[in-house]
Amino acid sequence: MGNYKIFVDLSADLEENFVLEENIGFIPMNYEIDEVEFISDKICSKDEIKHFYDEMRNNKITKTSQINPYQYEEFLKDYAEKGINILYFTLSSGLSNTYNSALVAKRNLAEVYPDFKFEVIDSLAATGGIGVLATIAAKNKKDGMSIEENANAMKEYVKKIKHWFYVDDLKYLKRGGRVSASKAFIAGALNIKPIMHVDEAGKLEAIGKKIGLKRSQEALVNKFFESYDGSSKIVYICHGDDEKAALNVKKLIEEKYNDLEIHVTTICPVIGCHSGPGTIALCHIGK
Repeated sequence: MGNYKIFVDLSADLEENFVLEENIGFIPMNYEIDEVEFISDKICSKDEIKHFYDEMRNNKITKTSQINPYQYEEFLKDYAEKGINILYFTLSSGLSNTYNSALVAKRNLAEVYPDFKFEVIDSLAATGGIGVLATIAAKNKKDGMSIEENANAMKEYVKKIKHWFYVDDLKYLKRGGRVSASKAFIAGALNIKPIMHVDEAGKLEAIGKKIGLKRSQEALVNKFFESYDGSSKIVYICHGDDEKAALNVKKLIEEKYNDLEIHVTTICPVIGCHSGPGTIALCHIGK
């Protein structure tokens, strides 16, 4: 099987028990609240999450910074020296430049540590989408897959990852330049919740709109029913400090499918900076 460890971006939004049981590693990522910088290198506590989203509700300005190749190299060289290979899932290249930075670091590390294997997977995903991939990869590792076999298998799963989500307020996506100011204003005024997904290029795409939370939640579940193919029972429902809504989405799914492995997790600040409080994301493997 070889000596290797699975790593993810903090944006994977995994459950703490799973991280501990499977020895999952995180690449540190930074975020800011009103220009005060925080370094995330582990799953945030409930108090940290509550503080972060409350600050957003109080109109504090939040933003993230990307990982550069040097940061990757400095972080990973200890593993290279110890002979621990890395299978790493990055945030989608359609949303961030972290994948390209990781590839540069991989080339640089190979010059100094030629035997070090650093398999970089562009997840074309975020939040629970990376969570789904990491959970499958951990099962593959347990089943005895080598790092190369696991990487190749996961590249196929990347093609089938599905994200359905809505945001409670478009102003956070507007700050990041992903929607126009006029669309954000109209949506807020009319209580419209845009239904969105991450497309095949790993970029955000609006696919509809619903008025009110109940209809938005039902729309996500209907998208799941349309696209679920049974090839993996792993499902992630991730929320921006709205566990009640996430559990309701879970309940709606379980009314039709009661044999799924559903993980309900909180959207971390790295993604929450851009999606905002009240976001609900439903991620799975599908058609």
